[in-house]
Amino acid sequence: MLKGCVGFLVFSMVLLAGTIAPAAVDFSDISEAAGVADDGLGKGVAFADVDNDGLVDLYVSNKGGANRLYLNQGNGVMMDATALAGAGVDHPGLTMGSVFGDIDNDGCVDLYLATGGTYEIEANRLFKGNCDGTFTDITEQAGVGLKAFTYGASMVDFDNDGYLDIYCANYGVGAKNVLYRNNGDGTFSDVTEQAGVGDPSWSWMGIWSDVNNDGYSDLYVVNGRYPAGERNRLYMNNGDGTFTENARAAGVDDPNWGLGAAFADVDNDGDFDLFVSNYVGGNQLYLNSGNGTFTKASAHIRGGHDGWGKGPTFGDIDHDGDLDLYEGDCKLANQLYLNDGRGLFDDVAGDQPELKCEMVRTKGTAFADIDNDGDLDLYVINWGAPNKLYENHRNDSRWLQVALKGTVSNRQAIGARVKILDPETGDLIAVRELRSATGFCAQQPATVHFGLADRPVVDLVVVFPSGIEVRQEGVASGQRLEIDEPRR
Repeated sequence: MLKGCVGFLVFSMVLLAGTIAPAAVDFSDISEAAGVADDGLGKGVAFADVDNDGLVDLYVSNKGGANRLYLNQGNGVMMDATALAGAGVDHPGLTMGSVFGDIDNDGCVDLYLATGGTYEIEANRLFKGNCDGTFTDITEQAGVGLKAFTYGASMVDFDNDGYLDIYCANYGVGAKNVLYRNNGDGTFSDVTEQAGVGDPSWSWMGIWSDVNNDGYSDLYVVNGRYPAGERNRLYMNNGDGTFTENARAAGVDDPNWGLGAAFADVDNDGDFDLFVSNYVGGNQLYLNSGNGTFTKASAHIRGGHDGWGKGPTFGDIDHDGDLDLYEGDCKLANQLYLNDGRGLFDDVAGDQPELKCEMVRTKGTAFADIDNDGDLDLYVINWGAPNKLYENHRNDSRWLQVALKGTVSNRQAIGARVKILDPETGDLIAVRELRSATGFCAQQPATVHFGLADRPVVDLVVVFPSGIEVRQEGVASGQRLEIDEPRR
């Protein structure tokens, strides 16, 4: 294990959190103390537990300079272990939206690098995780060394065969997106044409969610080029290995210059809504009707900025039972929107101006519980300025976290849905979906997080990608559950 006796505790922060009741928004900047204030030309952030010690680790992709792998020491410090992680993991050059995923179901997360190229287009790289913080390059034997300007990569089991596949959103003249199907033997096949997802637009991200509740992950591709923009695409999964493009009919063919997007159930009605960050043109919120069609509701984002949007991430930061939104801005100032429980959002970043990163070009952003205290901390990638790690001082027991292990489904259970229900009425309280890449060049940990407000107990239902369901009743707040998928 690459764990060092490194670090120091931020005693003043711990003392403060223990003596003063948290405000509605109570974060502190611990970037320097934690050792993750990388000041490279940052693009991507990816969280995963790469050494299986129960703590989330961090990978930073830089578009210029070396990438960084930080191993979480569990004491408020993340150790830069890049030099020890294996040849090529640093990939000094141009790297964008890289992604973790367990491609061979061995319990060790693997790493796929989305690359561009300093002087010419370079091949993407796939590294097999060894469960100890080290990686081995297996690109050639896996057959996924795509030479394209891949801005964002994502992993999903699109055909529910129990193995994670890889989608590359590619950018530039003549580029076409690529879908690699996992063959289950350590190799992949390019199935782009037969699947029908080779979008020839200038694509920035491909994100996945089951938007019509049929048990198969659908694909939303964020497109855009300056200055006219380019329509986004929604590829509906037909369940037979093919997709049908349906963005216009679904109401989400946003024509602006988009950069990032995220699915989240913002109104707790059981389906996944869509937020689109536009660099040119206003950011947009689309509410899901439950059948895969959407209604624009951008006015629900009160105080929203018009343009320069890039890196959205959702999480319940105040444990009131609904999902809040942090939006990275590429020119002016980032926003932090609190959800009022009805899917209406107000920007409260002004209450803690350090969260705004004013006049800094923010790229990827992601929530993650880095200290296992039950609340969501925030990591912000900045371009040419130090990245930021903000510790959340919520420090209460009004939360529930759920980690899943697939057996019939893919090992990480990417694509699973987790629902919490009222124990008395059986009514839905909230739902989360386990995903890989999201937002802009970002990945949150493979654990779902709920804020429970004043509910001490809930019922829980997990629907694995295989369709197998697990139900647990009387689940108490303030704990992290690990649930294995039963075999049929």
